[in-house]
Amino acid sequence: MNLDYIVGNDPKHIKRLDELGCDLDALFFSSKDFFSVLDDLKLSMRDSTEFFMRLKYINDIAKGNVLPANIRIFENNRILPTRLLIQNYDNGKKISFRVIPGQGSLEKGNVLYQCEACADERGIKRRDSRNHLYLRHKNLT
Repeated sequence: MNLDYIVGNDPKHIKRLDELGCDLDALFFSSKDFFSVLDDLKLSMRDSTEFFMRLKYINDIAKGNVLPANIRIFENNRILPTRLLIQNYDNGKKISFRVIPGQGSLEKGNVLYQCEACADERGIKRRDSRNHLYLRHKNLT
């Protein structure tokens, strides 16, 4: 296995890692403690990814990188929304979420939505939609 696999064969990422002096062994060494925590928590691959993304989000907040206030969430129905729209007022970019069918009757805060931009299989609650935008669709912010 090499760095091509890890960075998804993206030459600019490989070049950047080379500039930083990182090789596969260095990445494994620096990630060893993090992997130990994931093993101790017995998280699945998907949950490990979510854990890492949330950790990165918290790190970004600590550095002062947060979603701008100009990002707003709209619902198509105030009582039982079936779609969410997140819009960035500065650049006009939008992203939509739709209700995952078959959930039955749930409280508004527990309804799971699916991002239409990335078609992530995992459901996203309304309160997590901004985080999803920040973590997965930073180009829209």
